[in-house]
This record gives sequence, structure tokens and C-alpha cells, in this order.
Amino acid sequence: MNPDAPIDYPWQYREFVRLFNRRDYFEAHEVLEDLWVMEVGELRNYYKGLIMVAVALLHWQRANALGALRLYRDGMAYLSEYPETLEGIRLERLRDELNLLFRPLCSDPSSPSPAVSRHPVISISDSV
Repeated sequence: MNPDAPIDYPWQYREFVRLFNRRDYFEAHEVLEDLWVMEVGELRNYYKGLIMVAVALLHWQRANALGALRLYRDGMAYLSEYPETLEGIRLERLRDELNLLFRPLCSDPSSPSPAVSRHPVISISDSV
């Protein structure tokens, strides 16, 4: 095995990131849900947390602030159990960006959805 070769993450994981970054949160959650259903190991709740924050963003875009807030909090609770970097994603940075983005909603449930340009972008590192 070549230690310099890119890590072969599941296609559903890479596709989730691609769709998430396009702000297509519904499709992102759908594709990762396929992987989450099959996962029986320690990554199951990680995937669940990613799914929940994607759906939280979708709800907020659709003006369902209370649903967005609930899913954001639940998703972040799952993601908080994981290290700074996991499966190629700088998870600590993602958590920080989501916390900053959702701060107004946490203070005022009538807060409008932020501009799409402020939504986090995820990148996957192909090295350990």
C-alpha cells in the first residue's frame, strides 16, 4: 500500500461534500443517509451529525427556523463527540463556522436565514 496515495473515502461521503458545498442540502443529506444506514461502526453518529446540520441549513433556507434550530443543536451534539479532524474534514473548523452562522438564530428564532455566501464550505483532505 502506497502511504502517499489518496485516501479512498466512500463515494457517498465525497458526494455529500460536493452537494453540501453547492448548497444542495436536501440531496446532500439523501446521499449521506445511504452511507449512514449501512454504517455500523464508530462513524455512524458522525454521519448522522453531518446529515442533521445539512438538514438544519435546508430548514433555515425554507424559513423553518424552529426546525433548523432543533436539527442544528442535535447535529452539533453528535459532531461534538469527534476529534478536530475526521475522515479528511477539519471538523473543528466546520463546527466553529456553524456555531457562528447559527448564533443569531440561537438568540432570536425569527432571525432570517443568512446569505448563502456565509454558509460553510467543506473540503476533504486526501492525506492523514
